[in-house]
Amino acid sequence: MIVAVGADNAKLRGQVVSLLESGGHRAVEFSDPARGGAFLRAEKPHMLVVAFGDGDDAAGFVKRLRGEEEFRLLPVLCVDPKADSRGTVAMLDAGADDAIARPFQPAIFLARVRTLLRRAVLNGGTPEETATVLSGGPVTLKLIARQATIGGKPLDLTRLEFDLLSHLLKHPDRAFKRDELLAAVWNYPGSVETRTLDKHVESLRRKLGASSDMIQTVHGLGYRFNPATAKA
Repeated sequence: MIVAVGADNAKLRGQVVSLLESGGHRAVEFSDPARGGAFLRAEKPHMLVVAFGDGDDAAGFVKRLRGEEEFRLLPVLCVDPKADSRGTVAMLDAGADDAIARPFQPAIFLARVRTLLRRAVLNGGTPEETATVLSGGPVTLKLIARQATIGGKPLDLTRLEFDLLSHLLKHPDRAFKRDELLAAVWNYPGSVETRTLDKHVESLRRKLGASSDMIQTVHGLGYRFNPATAKA
């Protein structure tokens, strides 16, 4: 799923992009609301996150988008950096589908994103088969429904197991350091022990059964997902 992020603060923009990628989405970003329309036309995202520091800029940008036919059904989630209720109300009145104020819990932010994307799929505006599905070997993940299958059979995963597998599956053959996975999946690497990651990998491997070798240990580094090692 492609999610566009518009924010003038580079640090905030990077945090939102990283969070979206940890949820299995591909994030594209822009910093200038004046050029946002052209950017969105070129990238064709399935959803937009607006996080401009000036609430008037954010509301005005959303209002201009809603005035264009091609963006009237685009799901829009606004982030209010100042946690100002007036700014949040202005963004919603301008046409945003939802708004969330900082600071927010990463899990709640990603749940809001999934809700808006699920709504778009159910409304027929976004094809789930092409926009929200990750596949690698016999494993298929539906990101919006948060359903996993292996060889066509349901795969019962916890929330963190699903997020970890989706992150690995999104980047096949890339070797991730342990701290990279902790930051991407748990979001608070400083409060999570490496052993926690290893336990989740062990659990995933058990559930993958004969295809457990797809999650490979890279000694001295971390883990990678290699679909070529899947058992038929």
